[in-house]
Amino acid sequence: MIGGRRYSLLLLVLALLALTGCGKKTRPLPPGDVQPAAISDLAYELDEKGVTLTWSLPTQTAKGSRLPYLVEKFELYRAVVPAKEYCEGCPLHFGEPLEIPVAEGAKGQFTYQEALLRPGHRYVYQVRSRAGWLVASDLSNKVAILWDTPPQAPDAVRVAEGEQVLTISWQPPPGLLDGTVVRDPYWYQVYRSTDGKNFAALGAPVSATQLVDKQVKNNQRYYYMVRAIRMYENTEAAGLASAAVSGMPRDLTPPAPPQQVTAVASAEGVKLVWDAVAESDLAGFRIYRRLSGESKPKRIGEVGADSLAFIDGASPRGISLWHYAVTAYDQAGNESQPSIEVTFGKAE
Repeated sequence: MIGGRRYSLLLLVLALLALTGCGKKTRPLPPGDVQPAAISDLAYELDEKGVTLTWSLPTQTAKGSRLPYLVEKFELYRAVVPAKEYCEGCPLHFGEPLEIPVAEGAKGQFTYQEALLRPGHRYVYQVRSRAGWLVASDLSNKVAILWDTPPQAPDAVRVAEGEQVLTISWQPPPGLLDGTVVRDPYWYQVYRSTDGKNFAALGAPVSATQLVDKQVKNNQRYYYMVRAIRMYENTEAAGLASAAVSGMPRDLTPPAPPQQVTAVASAEGVKLVWDAVAESDLAGFRIYRRLSGESKPKRIGEVGADSLAFIDGASPRGISLWHYAVTAYDQAGNESQPSIEVTFGKAE
């Protein structure tokens, strides 16, 4: 049995041969019905290593119908011109194309990376798809970059932790990778990860040396890296990524203080009771006692979130007045302000 790709190409060859045959006349097959649509989304991204090109696999013909065969390979064309000699609109000399095979069943987006670019040179790229030697698409859109030495990594990258927010800050890089100090303004791209390994760009590049990330959850650790981006002759050149730093947003809001605290005598001692506190992560209550004449209360105990009472078993012998206050605290350790102080005993 002939393989899927070969069978499709065989049918295509027979259809094209019918155009040049003699004898019995057949209906011509317009080229646009078999020619792949030109790639229109060729794009690039620069980092400290070089350029990464991306484009999509054509799925339609130039006429907009479904391709009757599988694309066999791509041809990537490249022209390299010293920046001083580059002229917008002037003819370019493209070398022999680089052939990039397409695996059978492949689909989606394709990527090509090129490193070891020469500083001070303009690189221009175009790509087209081909099904054997008979059928090829028109050339894609053109992308042009000007390669220059990338910036070093930003300095002093830090993360400040807040409640449901993390603030990432940094200092500009000291210069380019070759040590050159530049006065051009930088932009910065921040990258985020939740595992410290798989980083993704966090929003668009920013011109400030700080970014506030509010798309975070408390008690989840986040990792960040920052790249400097230098705008050079209308080309974005991204530099080295900083070392990863991390932070964890946390709950900083204390509960409301307990209300209606009351102190009454009981067989076991002084019994304190109070109203419940509406807090989703309430952890418990702490009880404080202050003797008459003392300015600072002393913590004498604590109870869990499901308790609304506490018994002070100590006896106020020789002391007429004891002053009590209760606080609430949550699972993050935030403690409320003390309740209104209540007094037990009687004045002398």
